Amino acid sequence: HDALPISLRWTITNGTCTSTDDVILTNDAPPTTSAAGSDITQCNTAAFTLAGNVPGLGTGLWTVTAGTATITTNTLATSGVTGVPVGTSATLRWTITNGSCTSFDDVVLTNDAPPTASAAGGDQTLCNTGSFTLAGNIPGTGTGLWSIVSGAVVITTPTSEVSGVTGLAAGSSATLRWTITNGTCTSTDDVILTNDA
Repeated sequence: HDALPISLRWTITNGTCTSTDDVILTNDAPPTTSAAGSDITQCNTAAFTLAGNVPGLGTGLWTVTAGTATITTNTLATSGVTGVPVGTSATLRWTITNGSCTSFDDVVLTNDAPPTASAAGGDQTLCNTGSFTLAGNIPGTGTGLWSIVSGAVVITTPTSEVSGVTGLAAGSSATLRWTITNGTCTSTDDVILTNDA
């Protein structure tokens, strides 16, 4: 807790005349160390819940230091936040103050934009041919990656929407997934490749 204030008086004397003035000295205790919580990243969601620590000594206050956000209750450690535009980040500061002493910590809230909707192309069926050319869409937002859901094949260039695929045995099928990712946001679509015997 805070030390008790001390009042000192400065007195100037000249014969029987005096002039006085008082000064109060206060040594504030440092507040609870501020902890704003971990950074939060969400997909296409503008509402967040903060996770600041509750001050044992002092009072807390949230402020926006960068970006756009609306703090619901700026004195509540676990306040809600709205209005972080899609595709942007906002930096919020949790400041705990006790008298003249302060402690602060920042948290970054990120609202990732959804990626381009994934389109893996139409299913393909070939006769006794184990090599295929994929026909996924080009991502306008995000990056794409092919993965094998089922079956035994080799994807030549997993990051290319038109990658080659080899090694599909005659009389079998494989399911491949085209995933487009932007930050925490993903979109997926599957294609089935069949090599008829």
